[in-house]
Amino acid sequence: MILRPGGDLLIDTPGIRELQLWGGGEALGDVFSEVDEIAPGCRFRDCSHTSEPGCAVLAAVRDGTLPEDLLQSYHKLQGEVRYLETLQDESARAVRKRKEKEITRAAYRWLVDKRIIRR
Repeated sequence: MILRPGGDLLIDTPGIRELQLWGGGEALGDVFSEVDEIAPGCRFRDCSHTSEPGCAVLAAVRDGTLPEDLLQSYHKLQGEVRYLETLQDESARAVRKRKEKEITRAAYRWLVDKRIIRR
């Protein structure tokens, strides 16, 4: 374990391939407090901070107050939390599976239409 100048810790854990999120969506607010502090200024309460008009978080990225890579990390972890929640929820898992099948079928039809593969 290495203590870094900003108070961060760097831990080398040989043999561990991945870390899972713990705490669900509530933990995002703790990790990304900067985004949570700016978000109440958004025009819409359910703003996703991606493309909505009047988004205070995107405005903060544009004016340099909030680093863009921090917002990208926020979106990435938000997606991972949603994915993990669907794994735990039976009905959400069925919806995800149905969407994946639709995408696969559409890709297959496209490949057949372009004559890349044959039926």
